[in-house]
Amino acid sequence: MNTWNSELVRSAFGRQAFGYITNLDGEIRLNSPTLANVYREIAGTDAGNGPLLLKALEIAKTIPPPKFPYSLPTFGYVVQWLSELGKSVELEGLLQYADTNLNPTWEKGGLFYPRNDQPIDESHRWRHMDRFTGNAAIGYARLNVNDGQKIMWDKPWTRDILARRPWIDGVDLSQGVDFLRGQWNSEENALVLTIKTWDGSVVEVEPTARNLEKGIWAVYIAGELQMCVEVIESNNLTFRVTAGEVEVDVVVIRVR
Repeated sequence: MNTWNSELVRSAFGRQAFGYITNLDGEIRLNSPTLANVYREIAGTDAGNGPLLLKALEIAKTIPPPKFPYSLPTFGYVVQWLSELGKSVELEGLLQYADTNLNPTWEKGGLFYPRNDQPIDESHRWRHMDRFTGNAAIGYARLNVNDGQKIMWDKPWTRDILARRPWIDGVDLSQGVDFLRGQWNSEENALVLTIKTWDGSVVEVEPTARNLEKGIWAVYIAGELQMCVEVIESNNLTFRVTAGEVEVDVVVIRVR
């Protein structure tokens, strides 16, 4: 909705988050609908009142749980919402909550949060985890790009834009290499990437920078000049780089 009417979405944030996202003794929580609705009823407009939140918690404990199993990816929706609106304090709080309470798990270099069908625990603390939230939404939210979806909608990468933009070829996940950054800086005529291996092994790869303009191009690896060549006909430049446990920055830049 932020791509459609950003002013409306931002103006409604406080009203929509009230009772659902709370800060109790420095811990930011996402509350269940039961607890959030009770808090809204007894708090009125008195946001941030810790004693009232504790009172709402005691009342919520007496309310029978819903008869139907809880299945909505609410946690994922909320952290993506916070990320889109640039709500860094609330977002970092919920990400910290997830890392502390929702069983973060690493597997072959990938971080995910395993499925958990339990909605809340006996203290009404969030426990539910679905596949969308655990595999994708939390990871997307960590990027925390303010207006990220809106930017993609307002300024999409068209076929013409991509046809003119340099890109990297010749490296894929099967080689055990992760790309932590990939960026074309048109003002500096520089292609920048950061790589490392997910398991700490040492791997030599040969990326190819494609779609380069004709001219003199230099390749810097970890801040050191490795090669300087003239690109004439092929518009491509292949170089070697060793990836390991430590992040390696690579810059391919046009110097003339």
